[in-house]
Amino acid sequence: MSKIVNYNMASRGRVAQFVTGRDLTADDRETLEQVRELARMHEADLERQELDWGLTVPDALEHLLSGRADSPAEWAGNAYYTALQLVIDHSGSDISTLASYSSPITLYTVLDKELGAAGVEPGLLPTQYIFSGPPSEIPFHIPRPPEGSPEIGVWPMQTAGPAIQAYRDALERIDPGLRYELSELIEALDGWYSGWNRNQSMPWWREDTSIFFSVVG
Repeated sequence: MSKIVNYNMASRGRVAQFVTGRDLTADDRETLEQVRELARMHEADLERQELDWGLTVPDALEHLLSGRADSPAEWAGNAYYTALQLVIDHSGSDISTLASYSSPITLYTVLDKELGAAGVEPGLLPTQYIFSGPPSEIPFHIPRPPEGSPEIGVWPMQTAGPAIQAYRDALERIDPGLRYELSELIEALDGWYSGWNRNQSMPWWREDTSIFFSVVG
């Protein structure tokens, strides 16, 4: 079964603000009610599929909003990551789709090796961002899903810019079979980075803005 890699732009601090419930406005609280409704809808869909993670998505969301993710259920990570993704989706920009792959982690691990061999420094290789997990600004541990899906990644804009240039420089030096995938990643990163870098005077601009990735399927 294929897995879909989606991405959008959001502030890491803004996501953490929602999760911890700090300094929320009336509009923020209204947004959280929308997220709660989506969590209930997602759970209803899981029930129709007869999937039981041992923790419902609405309960996982309430755990996160109360500052914890400590359910002992084996598949609790699935519920927590699903709930957190709903928060991320409502904290930033519209969602775009990068691609669909049978195994994204396998593809990007191979791409890491190709880019490293082409001279890209280790701190700019893609897997450490696309599969990084939740933002470190969230002040408590959120367990990963046991089978690595859904997955969450965070790519700070400050490293997206150097990565774009390094990938362009390496494009003709990697395996031709991976050039399309790398070109798609460059386009995705540059689409958000260019706007962020160009508009630092805009009211919405934040230093901690990042590209958030989600891997589902």
